[in-house]
Amino acid sequence: MIKLNFETNLGIKQFIESCVSHFQKAKDRKTIEGVLENEINLLMKTKRISTIENYRTALRSLLAFTGNNRLFAEIDSDVIDNYQNWLKEKGVGLNTISCYMRSLRTIYKSSALRKGIKANDAFRNAFTGNVKTIKRSLTIDDITKIKDLNLPEGSLLDTTRDLFLFSFYSFGMPFVDVAHLKKSQIEGDWLSYYRRKTGQLVKIPIEPCMMQIIHKYYQKERDYIFPIMTSSDKESNNYRSKLTIYNRALKDLARIAGINCNITSYVVRHTWASVAFSHNVELSVISKALGHTNTETTMIYIREIDDERLKSASRLLLNGIGIQ
Repeated sequence: MIKLNFETNLGIKQFIESCVSHFQKAKDRKTIEGVLENEINLLMKTKRISTIENYRTALRSLLAFTGNNRLFAEIDSDVIDNYQNWLKEKGVGLNTISCYMRSLRTIYKSSALRKGIKANDAFRNAFTGNVKTIKRSLTIDDITKIKDLNLPEGSLLDTTRDLFLFSFYSFGMPFVDVAHLKKSQIEGDWLSYYRRKTGQLVKIPIEPCMMQIIHKYYQKERDYIFPIMTSSDKESNNYRSKLTIYNRALKDLARIAGINCNITSYVVRHTWASVAFSHNVELSVISKALGHTNTETTMIYIREIDDERLKSASRLLLNGIGIQ
């Protein structure tokens, strides 16, 4: 409740404006945007940055469907079902839909619990599973094609190629971790970092090919190794925009190199895992290099080549017993 304090000598106009502002904020707190954004802000203390960004991306998508003034109390199964159908009509993939639904369900239930109200079964028909995706790995020949491209020194494509190769050389380091690497993380011949997604520590021996790229972008006055982030960046927003630019440039690199694959920042991670596995690197070693907490997660990265390995093993066995 707003109390008029005559000692402040507020004029009528200022008082009315204060009332409007107060009630507008109260209204905002009841909208889907106000309630869920507030919940995301509260969860920032307990969730990783990548998780919070997933929540915000999902909320932006929902608001694009509902509008900014829809009330939180109006969220029910009809709203979520219609939203899911809207996403499908826009051509959004099922795995992306699943990610949105799981994120929205989490912050919705968390907010309802915090408010002391019973959450309805709004997400009972929501798709939250996973669909097997198409092959996402490159070959060694593809990596070589990208490495050997003749690109203008200092251009966006040149920098993108260097970052992509550095990621591959460093056990498929995710772009978010490459972007936030600092010079202080280099100790002798080793580079150490904690994965921003899982918090797992990963240690990488610095090979000459990696050091060559590091030296190329080294600047004494900059804390970060690469010119992606700056100390003044608002971390979340600026990182997302730079990731978008990076992914677009990767598509251009693929086109120039004649690679028929939809290259994204995550392809290099699958590529390193697949190449390592095909060269008989032990699964436990690959898992540690990727910063995975268990080998089951690692198998998601290399399962796509299992059929070919089985085919080769079968043929080798049959040849060994004289069957052509």
